[in-house]
Amino acid sequence: MNPKGTHAQAGTYRLFYRQWGEQGPVVVLIHGIPTHSHLWHTVAPTLAQNHRVIAIDLLGYGQSEAGPIEALTLPAQAEHILALLDTLGVARAHFVGHDLGGGIVQILAVDYPNRVLSIAVTDGVCFSNWPVPEVVAMRRPSAPAFEPSPARVEEMLRLGTFNQAMLTPELMAAFTRPYEKVGGPVLLQRAALALEHHQTEELVDRLGEIKAPVTILWGQYDRLLPAYWGWRLHEAIPHSHHEIIANAGHFTMIDQPARLAHELQQHLHRALAGETLLTRMVDGVSDLVTGANPPAHP
Repeated sequence: MNPKGTHAQAGTYRLFYRQWGEQGPVVVLIHGIPTHSHLWHTVAPTLAQNHRVIAIDLLGYGQSEAGPIEALTLPAQAEHILALLDTLGVARAHFVGHDLGGGIVQILAVDYPNRVLSIAVTDGVCFSNWPVPEVVAMRRPSAPAFEPSPARVEEMLRLGTFNQAMLTPELMAAFTRPYEKVGGPVLLQRAALALEHHQTEELVDRLGEIKAPVTILWGQYDRLLPAYWGWRLHEAIPHSHHEIIANAGHFTMIDQPARLAHELQQHLHRALAGETLLTRMVDGVSDLVTGANPPAHP
């Protein structure tokens, strides 16, 4: 299934997005640094069997418009995503986030719960576990090896992938290409400068308030954001579901696309079941308040 790719207005900016499928609840896929929406190309077709799947290029990434540093923070990116969904006429959605996207979906669940059907985080930023040294070094590089460049992107992809054979030349080119154009390295450096751990650390005390279904998936061999952080996030969100993806690194969708797609399908099934159960519980409480169907007494 080939995705439809196009640009749409998202408030002040224009974002690029790919779409698989036309029918069913909307699933929004959100990437991190230094990738873009193509990251999801092996997972999205499976999800699109029963959902309308939208993978977004964040502002300043891929084919989306560039923006100033203050517009590239995670809270700002969350607002851009919602603005894009407004343009597309999408009121509520399931959100799946990787890396920076994992932090963005936490922000959405905490600050915009009325827009969220569920969230899934795979190897996402959380607490104060980011930005990782590879990203920090690009802010003010002290040596050529730290310069923001296509080579730096390639290095991060190799560091984050467990099965190096999955990094085909075609896939590597898809992610390095945006930074080969004039101004590309500047965009990468600007993105790095926008990232501060307080953007997720400020959410920690409120993570327990999340009511939407939550699934946390983590690569067993993630060397950028070790699997410990998945456990921490799981503990902070009491009703969350947590799984370790065996033989995968930071880029679970590259290392184990079939397994990740399966886990996300299961997540969406649980979300649907939870929504049905919640509706029944709300109806039951309403009956008690109004006096309908009073409980039987011996």
